[in-house]
Amino acid sequence: MLKPIQQWKERRARLTPSAPWRWVLCILTALLSGAVLAVLTFLTSEGAQMLARILSPAVLFCALFLGLLILFFTFLTHSVFLGYLITAVPMMLLAVADYLKTMLTTVPITLSDLTLVGQMGHIAELNKGVLVLSRSATAAVIGAVLWLVFLFFVSGSMRPQWWFSILASLAPAAALVLLFWVGAPNVVYTSMSADVHQSIPQWMAKRDCGVVLGMWRSVYVNATKDHSLTAHSLEAVLEGVEELTLDMPVQKYRDPPNIIFILSESFLDTDHFTGVTFEKDPIPEFHALKEESVSGTFYSRSLGYGTCSVELEVFTGLHSAFLDGAELYSWDPETFGRLPAVPKVLQDNGYYTALVHTYNDNIYHRRDNFAELGFKDMFFTEDYMKFFEPAAKAPDYYAYIKPYIKGWYYSDSFLADLLIDLYEDKKPGGPVFLYGVSMENHQGYTDKFSETELDTPRPLSNLTGEAANIMLHLTQGLHDASASLGKLVDYFRTVEEPVVLVFYGDHRPGLGLTEGGTVYSQLGIVPKSASEWDADQYAEMYSTDFLIWSNDDKYLPAERGSTMETSSNFLGSLLLDITGVNRPLYWKFLSKLSEERVMDNYFYHRDRNGVNSLLPPTEEESSEALSLMRDIISDTVKGKHVLAEKLREVPGY
Repeated sequence: MLKPIQQWKERRARLTPSAPWRWVLCILTALLSGAVLAVLTFLTSEGAQMLARILSPAVLFCALFLGLLILFFTFLTHSVFLGYLITAVPMMLLAVADYLKTMLTTVPITLSDLTLVGQMGHIAELNKGVLVLSRSATAAVIGAVLWLVFLFFVSGSMRPQWWFSILASLAPAAALVLLFWVGAPNVVYTSMSADVHQSIPQWMAKRDCGVVLGMWRSVYVNATKDHSLTAHSLEAVLEGVEELTLDMPVQKYRDPPNIIFILSESFLDTDHFTGVTFEKDPIPEFHALKEESVSGTFYSRSLGYGTCSVELEVFTGLHSAFLDGAELYSWDPETFGRLPAVPKVLQDNGYYTALVHTYNDNIYHRRDNFAELGFKDMFFTEDYMKFFEPAAKAPDYYAYIKPYIKGWYYSDSFLADLLIDLYEDKKPGGPVFLYGVSMENHQGYTDKFSETELDTPRPLSNLTGEAANIMLHLTQGLHDASASLGKLVDYFRTVEEPVVLVFYGDHRPGLGLTEGGTVYSQLGIVPKSASEWDADQYAEMYSTDFLIWSNDDKYLPAERGSTMETSSNFLGSLLLDITGVNRPLYWKFLSKLSEERVMDNYFYHRDRNGVNSLLPPTEEESSEALSLMRDIISDTVKGKHVLAEKLREVPGY
């Protein structure tokens, strides 16, 4: 047994090159490993499309970046094998995560997503049945493993001298700093047409730089960007806000209306699916209620994911577009207490405020974030017995609850029951603001509902296979959301107190397909790759529908049956306008800004003239109000937070 091992060691010793050649081979192998890894990351996240730019600056600079990184760890650990392993594992995980997120949502991975690393198990459970690698991504992962095996057998013969190796690690470290940090603006990113001085969405950064250097660009921009006030001093900002809001009327209702605020997971009108017809209307309640409500297009900050960021933007009015598209859920909860969030304003005006969510709080830290927003009570799946009397009195709580699960989640119909029960419990104490978050229509959609649960009118289209299956199960979720809306309205028609019901879809479902593209691209609504979308297509894909119904006409923002546009930037402002409560200066300013802007998102921008653009107005092109908003957001989130106290004040009080 020992003899073959001894023979192998002797043979390896004879093949081990002399000291100078070991250094040469070590450096060349490390750089070659960087090139291999670069190609594999592109193949994982982009598939066969990467072949078209195999010799592009993006691939070449990525190969150099990863090669230097591998070389640094090689010298530090005295092993090319370890140098490659330390570098390849996080880079391949990044590329795989980018592929999976893009498949689910059409949106590449961002820096904010990295804050959810500790919750990956819960995220995987939330998206079970959907996280499937494509053939090209699988091949890339296998390739990374095979290269690692190759290095395991050859790296021992090219180990440089130990102490010199540690000192030599300073050379690739210095090269990384000089080239990819100090020289990043003028050398690296300029050659890829990805100017670091210009704010661009992550999909543009990925398109121009690839997933690895696209993320590194975000690291660089976030670390070097100056978030101090730009066009105005603090005094000038306050003066500008006060001047713009002087002529805004204050409408105070004698009876503050009760508010039922519904975030319907991934809801959108089925009319958006061009090329799809139905045996009969799958969402008849929603369509009928549009005739007696104010409804229209809701422009969202997200597509396919990021519900919590949509919620936080709605309740705070923070335009995260001016902070490089950061996901709001990644911020410190304290941030959301600096400005007067909608629930806090309503609470200050005598409202009882509560959140009812049909999922647990394992993701996004909603309890901490929403406490800062001003919610008195928060009820997740484990909390229903605190107020839902039928469940509380049931001999077996979980046996009672089980029939309310449909398509993996608690049903929208059950959410309606919870809200009605909580309303009945709390209405004697004064006006209530109940915020309900549905989950039944959450992705994934492949075989989501059982045959006994599928009772929706069938979609008819030229879709086949995976795409047709997804469309069928999505339609079931939309059908049930519409029925739940009708159930709520039928109940609130009968109450004597004034009630306003606001219903909106947080974002469109991603509808990604395993081998690339989406259901939308198969229907011809948009191109297969989001990098090919124009501004109008982005605005279309980042929009859903909303509806505002009331049992009293005076609480509607317009005539029944009329339409309008709003967004995650301004829905909170519209809600406060409807209630007639005394609004802080901040929300009066947002209401004024909404007269000229519809949406300023990290991915697209829309003004009240219906003009869409991929990039925001420059400082020179911005109106005074939009320029002030940039400064308010920068100071509130990244600056010294000195404006918030003044903006929380209620004029005249």
